[in-house]
Amino acid sequence: MKDGSFIISLDFELFWGYIDCESLEKHRARMQKTRRVVAELINVFEENDIKVTWSTVGMLMLESADDLKRLLRDVEVPDYEDAKLNNYNTFEALLSHSEYSDEVFFASELVEQLKASRYQTIGTHTFSHYYCLEKGQTNEDFRKDLSIAMAVAEKKDIGVESIVFPRNQYDAGTLALLRNYGIRSYRGNPDQFIYRTRPSDNLAIRAGHLLDTYWNIAGHITHPVPETEDGLYNIKASRFLRPLTKRNMRFKKLQLRRIKNEMSHAAEHGLYYHLWWHPHNFSGLTDENISFLKEIINHFKNLNETYNFSSDSMESYVEKVRANV
Repeated sequence: MKDGSFIISLDFELFWGYIDCESLEKHRARMQKTRRVVAELINVFEENDIKVTWSTVGMLMLESADDLKRLLRDVEVPDYEDAKLNNYNTFEALLSHSEYSDEVFFASELVEQLKASRYQTIGTHTFSHYYCLEKGQTNEDFRKDLSIAMAVAEKKDIGVESIVFPRNQYDAGTLALLRNYGIRSYRGNPDQFIYRTRPSDNLAIRAGHLLDTYWNIAGHITHPVPETEDGLYNIKASRFLRPLTKRNMRFKKLQLRRIKNEMSHAAEHGLYYHLWWHPHNFSGLTDENISFLKEIINHFKNLNETYNFSSDSMESYVEKVRANV
């Protein structure tokens, strides 16, 4: 394809992304605020004609804990060696917690708002925020989890065509299952060494990620048009949009410059640039992060006018690629 694309995908998970590693007390207020963040993000994207894939945890789509309990009666849960990774059981234990609230886990009304939008698309982030590379689980466990996610989406009249794997954990066996469910794309990791898929990252790798946020350590992380792997497209990530905090605010201009330079490189060379983050990342300094996002969108608009750089979700980008084959 001649022209490049600006792709955004969001990992929409609320507390399901933290349930195995953080306390409910610490994050309850943050997750409650995330609901407002999601509504604001939808408005910003819609007002600026920005296409986005919202990779959504299937459990989040349900109405309440009662809905989830009814659904789980006949579900065989995965057998992780590390029991705390099992969100099915961990959630049941939290139901009696003094800080428990449905709104920390379920957001069906926000899913409906996404459905009603013009430019937002809903993908899957698995049903239970499933970890595909953890010890004890199997591909069959993942298949069952994915089948529930797809069934819940179908019941809500949502056609799911993309997936983002929690903690970017996937392998060849995992990918082979996707085609059976009509999934045509996934967000893979960049090819650069520090971003390759691993069960976990050591301190040196994490330090590399941080430095590359602000300075050009790994080069421009932009990508050419992907080739299909038996109908499946790897829409590789480019950069995590690191949220602004009081601690890193001094580096704001460096991060913005890094992102803009990569976007410009993609636009000038007919490549795609894939930005991603979690809605809850904006729950701290919400106004500052929304403003930062708008600066990125304004740069996109300039590139769109100059190079015909287009806005795409993962789904719309696949359609564009398929149309140009």
